[in-house]
Amino acid sequence: MSEEISPLNTARHIKYFKMCLTALPSRAQKQDSNKLLLIYCSVCALSLLGYEFTAEEKKDISAFIYLHYVPTGEGFRGSLTHKLQPWNRYDPGTLANTYSALCILITLGDEYRKKLDSEAIMKYIKSTQIENGSFLSILDIDGKPFGDGDLRQCYLAASIRKLLQYPANGVNDFDVDKMQQYIISSRAYDGGLGTQESHAGLTFCGLAALKLTNRIDGTNWDTTIDWLAHRQIFYDQYNSDLLQYDYCDDTDQGGHNGRANKYADTCYSFWCAGSLSLLNASQFIDRQLACRYLLNVTQNQIIGGFSKTDADDPDPYHAYLGLAALSLLKFEGLKELDTMLVIPKDASSVLSS
Repeated sequence: MSEEISPLNTARHIKYFKMCLTALPSRAQKQDSNKLLLIYCSVCALSLLGYEFTAEEKKDISAFIYLHYVPTGEGFRGSLTHKLQPWNRYDPGTLANTYSALCILITLGDEYRKKLDSEAIMKYIKSTQIENGSFLSILDIDGKPFGDGDLRQCYLAASIRKLLQYPANGVNDFDVDKMQQYIISSRAYDGGLGTQESHAGLTFCGLAALKLTNRIDGTNWDTTIDWLAHRQIFYDQYNSDLLQYDYCDDTDQGGHNGRANKYADTCYSFWCAGSLSLLNASQFIDRQLACRYLLNVTQNQIIGGFSKTDADDPDPYHAYLGLAALSLLKFEGLKELDTMLVIPKDASSVLSS
């Protein structure tokens, strides 16, 4: 008999994410540069849970986000720690923080497009694109692309373009054709997308970037669907002998891993479910097993939130992606998710297609 699925502890999750917006433990100091990402996870999670922000909360959170808007108008910094006085070239916006800021503002119903310089932001993003079609995370003090460059940055660039409703072929639009070529070239022999090996998170980023720019059609994604379907961990009488190996754990049943021969992780439940949703292939997930893993194994029953694995404490990132995965799995009690932008669908409904 299959184990009964635990209920979603909505009240406890709401308390958890409200706590995250108020204060975090000292060990979170290392995430200071990612403060906007943590706020994005918390605000969007609360919205998915059906929490109604008061007018005062919306005003206060939005005002705090705008403090991170850099003086050049080119994007958002991740933390006020980086706000240098007087302003100089060492205080740039980044793609990740600009994406996070826009997601927060649209979820709160803020009219950000009337307040931001879309041309300046898009010109900055266009300048971070490099010859192979991918993007780097920032511009250095000489105005040259710098930092990490992979499918994550492609996703961030495409998402910002969508959130700003920037017109295709606008004067500061980036080269979508080159980005598409880079993403397609990142597909490995097994169908997954990545750099040196297939990775579920990078697969989502590549697919979503193509979907956001209307470039996902025209490519056969059958091998990608097959690879994604095999990320869900499942043990029965035919493969239970695998449990003797170090990388296998029966508590992972129903969860997803991000690469072959890895443990399950809450975030990959979303990256895989999201990728399959983008490819109209959600039927290849065992929904009941996936929900059981999230709600019985990584949902924290004491303080709320979801953890990376059953051996970890909850954090805003995994907690939000756990809820996002459950939304895609049609679990009762959650709002519908915009899979491409990873925000509540009612928030993105103001955007034109």
